[in-house]
Amino acid sequence: MFDMAYKGTGYELDLRWLYLASAAAMIGAFVFLRPKPVPPPENAVAFGCYVTPSSAPIKLAADGMTIMQEGFPRIGFHLERHKTGIVLTAEALIVARPDNGRYVYSIAQRGEGLYLDFFRIDGGRSYGVFDERELLQFNMLASDGVYLPYRRDVDSVCEEV
Repeated sequence: MFDMAYKGTGYELDLRWLYLASAAAMIGAFVFLRPKPVPPPENAVAFGCYVTPSSAPIKLAADGMTIMQEGFPRIGFHLERHKTGIVLTAEALIVARPDNGRYVYSIAQRGEGLYLDFFRIDGGRSYGVFDERELLQFNMLASDGVYLPYRRDVDSVCEEV
């Protein structure tokens, strides 16, 4: 009658091995051939002076990020790649608060840091920047929900303040 120990014919066993080998090959291809992540940009590509009309300029240099406001400490920063583009990560929680028509900076006591998105304008719309050569402007979100667009300017602007 029917044998419960049936293990298939030689042809069926060959197909099982073929399926297993194909699956192993696909997994191996995924592991070894997938694109490697792009490393974060070097901080040096963003060095310079950035200005906005309604607040103090920001200088990015090898020794850190300096908001050109009297008494504001120098803080660390680094660049990261996110899904939305390259961002400047301040290593302290910077807060911009409105004060008599301008924005004044302080460092909040709680928080980990702040992401400042680099952007470009194309056809009247804002897009994230993925190319290191286009790190010309970034947005700072103020405490009242207003975005302060910082644009790269000549270095002497940060020296004059």
